Amino acid sequence: MKDNFFISCKSENHWQLDETYRNDEKIISLKDEYKKYWKKIVNGENFALVRYADGERALMTGKKIIGRDFWQAEQGLTVLGRDLKNSLGVVDKNFVYGISCPCCDSAAYYWYLRHLENCNVTFSNIWVNANFAQFWEDFHNLERDAVLITNYRGQGKIYGRLNVKKHYLVGDDCVNFWEQQGQALIQKIISEVGHEKNLLFAVSAGPLSELIIKALYENNPDNCYIDFGSALDLITHGQSRASYVQSNSPTSKLNCWMFAPDKISIDVDVLLSAYKRPHVLAQQFEAVKNQTLKPRRIFLYQDAVKAGENKIVLDEKILSQLDGYEIANENGGVWKRFEYAAEKTLSPYVCLFDDDTIPGNRWLENCHMHAAQVEGIYGANCMVVRDIDRSKGKDFPVGWRNPNEKTFEVDYVGHSWFIRREYLNWMLEQPYKNRYKYSGEDMCLSYACLEHGIKTYAPMHPKEIISLWGSIPKYGNQYGVDKAALCLNPVHENEKQLALSEMYNDGWKLLFERNPAYVEELVKIFVQPSPNELLTENVKILFKILGKKPPAFIGDENYSQLVKDLFELVDVEYTPISDKNNVLNVRPYAFNIFFTDDYPQLKNFLETLGLKENEHFIDGRFFLMLA
Repeated sequence: MKDNFFISCKSENHWQLDETYRNDEKIISLKDEYKKYWKKIVNGENFALVRYADGERALMTGKKIIGRDFWQAEQGLTVLGRDLKNSLGVVDKNFVYGISCPCCDSAAYYWYLRHLENCNVTFSNIWVNANFAQFWEDFHNLERDAVLITNYRGQGKIYGRLNVKKHYLVGDDCVNFWEQQGQALIQKIISEVGHEKNLLFAVSAGPLSELIIKALYENNPDNCYIDFGSALDLITHGQSRASYVQSNSPTSKLNCWMFAPDKISIDVDVLLSAYKRPHVLAQQFEAVKNQTLKPRRIFLYQDAVKAGENKIVLDEKILSQLDGYEIANENGGVWKRFEYAAEKTLSPYVCLFDDDTIPGNRWLENCHMHAAQVEGIYGANCMVVRDIDRSKGKDFPVGWRNPNEKTFEVDYVGHSWFIRREYLNWMLEQPYKNRYKYSGEDMCLSYACLEHGIKTYAPMHPKEIISLWGSIPKYGNQYGVDKAALCLNPVHENEKQLALSEMYNDGWKLLFERNPAYVEELVKIFVQPSPNELLTENVKILFKILGKKPPAFIGDENYSQLVKDLFELVDVEYTPISDKNNVLNVRPYAFNIFFTDDYPQLKNFLETLGLKENEHFIDGRFFLMLA
């Protein structure tokens, strides 16, 4: 039913590799990496391997931390934290960075990949977890001339069969030690053994290890510099609090994984769209900046409002932080932002957002994790067409409006689009942008890509992990039904139906035609009963709770057809709001459902009449959004 997605997220900050996974060249494993680098050590190759994980990241970001090895740092960037961050810039084929993996700490994984320029990347836990038992045996059989750099508690201890020529010691408080004694220690090591060649520098000095190794390697690359870290605690401290030393613990069996860094790119540019919601831009901008996968660049396209409407003014502070923006002088419709993205963005991946969409802070991470497995279009509001004639059944949504625990193929997506940059050209080569101004762009993108063998997907939106969602429901429900919403405009809906029909007639192979069994299976999962039926039933239940009052449908003219279609009303059952003679058709014997963009002002007025919200009236636009 679904494509070969072998990675999923079942708990916050952890991506799980499917047990049925088969070898993929894009994936590297903890055990394979151990064999690769231990062989280099045994063969006497000269290289450096430094390891950065949660403690180092906390120091580099100025967070308060209490280290496992008797050290701590208060809130704020320390000298050690500053120097650690500066140490991420080494670009050398023989300098290897061990970093957190996506199965243990996905936020840290993406953070490190964003800050590293070197693609020589392996696991920070390369010596431990499922490798520790083998490491312990191999280390005690390793015979090499060595220099040790450890905590002072390791003084006089026997480190396997190493022929220790020098042993340098560091204190418990690594933050103060680095600031007060760090450079002196490095100079001492360089002066005494810095001229030697083909030695193994075995380092286990907490967050100091990375800085010591970097300095020694830059002084003399003709040695092997390895950060063994806590894997040597049983010798240095005589004990270890790590669970991986227990042979039957879950950690001791954990064979971690990550993407091969030379096989993927994490670079993504973001395009924000501003139309009639300037008040949302600041919130959306912050949500994008705070993604676990940081965008390489952020652009903005503001489409002009129609003639006669008030001009939209954007915050200059936000504009000054963008990598580029365009404020249109004329209204270009929904296609112009895609044209702007094709012209300005540079990264392999591009993610576009509607101006009513506030993503969870792992949305880009979610899309990238899927795109690295299967190339495709990934979106927040994902639609499956049940029939080309919408009178026989509307499309149904998957994604933030209908959470999906697994990733599914869909016909097209909206609200946010995560794609490879070249897909934009395929889309814009189609003729439809010259025929439809306010709709069709979402469908055209999927249609054009399918012609190139690229499918469209709803990435997983687990109910319990909102951080992965393309749109946070609280804000999607709020902004998606305000007066700027094109989807609530009957003209837009009619144009969208025309675009869908034309693309279908031009050869767009929709899912219900390509794989009817697949669509039926999705219907069983997501649409039992259909959204309209479920909504209508819930409204009936609500009416019963509210005293069995009959519903009164009242609202602006532009909502008339939508409401009639949704609730299967005849014309006389929907009463347009009229301000003639200041008459408002409130029905005291009924439960009044208002479909109006002026609802906040209307609410205040009704309350002055002694009517109560949720007892006598409600905002009906919420029902339109759900449907």
